[in-house]
Amino acid sequence: LLKIAPNVRPEALGGGFQIDGASGSENVFVVDGQEVTNFRTGTLNSNNNLPFELLQEVQIKSTGFEAEYGGATGGVINAVTQGGNNDWHGNFGISFKPSKFQGDPNISLNTYDVTSATGFDYFQPNKDGGTDFFPVASISGPIIKDRFWGLVTYAPQIFETTRRIDYYSSRSPSRTITNTLEYSQTERTEQAFARLDAQPVSSLRMFGSFLWNPIVRDGSLPGSTSGLAGSDALSVSDYAARGGRQNSNAVNGQVTWTPSNSVVLNFRSGRSF
Repeated sequence: LLKIAPNVRPEALGGGFQIDGASGSENVFVVDGQEVTNFRTGTLNSNNNLPFELLQEVQIKSTGFEAEYGGATGGVINAVTQGGNNDWHGNFGISFKPSKFQGDPNISLNTYDVTSATGFDYFQPNKDGGTDFFPVASISGPIIKDRFWGLVTYAPQIFETTRRIDYYSSRSPSRTITNTLEYSQTERTEQAFARLDAQPVSSLRMFGSFLWNPIVRDGSLPGSTSGLAGSDALSVSDYAARGGRQNSNAVNGQVTWTPSNSVVLNFRSGRSF
């Protein structure tokens, strides 16, 4: 979504997305009023790169934003999650992205220094295989009509990648392939979300939400140019045994009270991990 907004462009060397020329590390990311910006890098953690199915609205503020977003010298990206209403809705399906529909990798230019020569090596890595899957199951509706609503969504993001590495006899124009090994990795970002909205009286509105979004990685991949320089083939079993888990969750709540036409009181609390 950021790519299609005015004054916004992706810049890998500038900390992510530049807004009005400011680096990505100067932006602030907010979900339902709670800031989720990485406190160390100033960017957005991949856990909080929420799928479309969880979002109702995304606001990109590049200038003149409110004082509640203090600390942003770049832009403010404010995401509002979906909630229930008086009608029952369901969303069930899956989308996928096969790697064979993606472009070929760029040619790499690597410097090398072996006993026989010093110079550059042009290298065309093999194209990665695998398919990415994006299933979704969501249901929302009234718990008590006109007073209490709920929504539950599960939309994991599953990235399956296979990488074929050719191992060469040397870094030279006459090099020959001595071995070819295939490695695999599965990365799964869980995205389970629940939200409750309530309006017991016309002047009081409240909501609470819970997001469970750990990243689980099974296996690991060597670099696409690791087969150069005639190095020994890396063990497939060693890479298959690698992986890890990055836990993440967020709890958020808000109460808005409008005692009169000229006074609005808003109370908000949250915790992200």
